[in-house]
Amino acid sequence: MFSTKSSFSSLKTPTLLTPNRFVPPLHSFPIHRHPRTLATMSTSEPPPSLPKMPSLIYGTAWKKDRTADLVYEAIKAGFRGIDTAAMKRHYDEALVGEGIRRAISEGIVSRNDLWIQTKYTPSPSTHYTSTNPLTTSLTTSIASSLSNLSTPDHQPPYLDALILHSPFETLPENITAWTHLTSYLPNQIRHLGYSNVPPDFLDVFVEFLDLNPSLPRVSLIQNRFTAGMYNWDIETRRWCKGNGAVYQGFWVLTGNVDVWRHAKVVREVKEGLGLGSLEEAWLAVVMVGMGVRVLDGTTKGEHMRGDLGVGERVREWRGEREENERKWERWVGEVRGLIGG
Repeated sequence: MFSTKSSFSSLKTPTLLTPNRFVPPLHSFPIHRHPRTLATMSTSEPPPSLPKMPSLIYGTAWKKDRTADLVYEAIKAGFRGIDTAAMKRHYDEALVGEGIRRAISEGIVSRNDLWIQTKYTPSPSTHYTSTNPLTTSLTTSIASSLSNLSTPDHQPPYLDALILHSPFETLPENITAWTHLTSYLPNQIRHLGYSNVPPDFLDVFVEFLDLNPSLPRVSLIQNRFTAGMYNWDIETRRWCKGNGAVYQGFWVLTGNVDVWRHAKVVREVKEGLGLGSLEEAWLAVVMVGMGVRVLDGTTKGEHMRGDLGVGERVREWRGEREENERKWERWVGEVRGLIGG
């Protein structure tokens, strides 16, 4: 695991994923020092604001040959955020682009109405060498993603966010990747983030960014949001709050069925707001109440429309009378006690 000590100079242990791979201490690779000391730097400077990122983002994993149709239907239903990845095993990025272009061609949306994010997936089996450098892999993947997700109404194409699907196995690889990705900002890629990442890695990585203030901060984190061994990803969510990053959760609905089906507070929210299902009630308190940006991969049109209507219903209901606002705060407090944060 990554060291959680306060200084990079103390990082002398192997890193995440592969204990047999050694990460050199900080002084062994180039760092552009800044005259400010680490003690005077803030690790909570917010990234550029993300006003376009919706609270609900359509997830396209495991859609296979239905991907284009489902993306089109999701946009038609009202989704304005689309998540995909350059990872053929679980995603079809090209078909995602096809669905987006279909919606644009019919005048449902324009490119500027959408938040489109994709992911680069580091491969544990890939050994980057001087003849097969990591930067070449990144360049090739990003070019493919920009082509797959291009639209006729905005040229050249751009991505609202590029997310590293997981940390690389060594700290130098992460630094190389992040530095290379910076060259695409702000025109081809607007924001950078990480997925499937633990907070101890982030603590270490942000120290590197503090020592290199010309590099962009981590704008968003996309992690599994479930109970059990993941403990609601409490520490990562706290890290995001402390470092000005947006937190996106996946498996929010499908990974927590036993929770939202049996929690009394979720039933109260459903009945109080007059929502159509317990899933919608759970979505209300997690997305609106706790501020988690949710990846939603439903394949059913009625569920798309129901989920998309949750935020507006909460706002309407809270404004109807003062008593409702007090009830809402109580419900959110109960859920916060359950999931932390």
